[in-house]
Amino acid sequence: MLRSKYIDIALTLFMAYFAFRRFSDGQVGFGIFFTVLCVLNILALVMKIKAGKDTNNTVQSK
Repeated sequence: MLRSKYIDIALTLFMAYFAFRRFSDGQVGFGIFFTVLCVLNILALVMKIKAGKDTNNTVQSK
């Protein structure tokens, strides 16, 4: 689980870089596409972190 979080962070940075490059090159459509993918990846990362905290709390309370 920890490894997939690092992969999500790397993919987010990678897509943010591509989004920035597309906007700076004037390709607004692709820039928006990569921005949306970046935001969705951040959302997935936050959900994984929350799920990890929930499982840690339930394991400790049992």
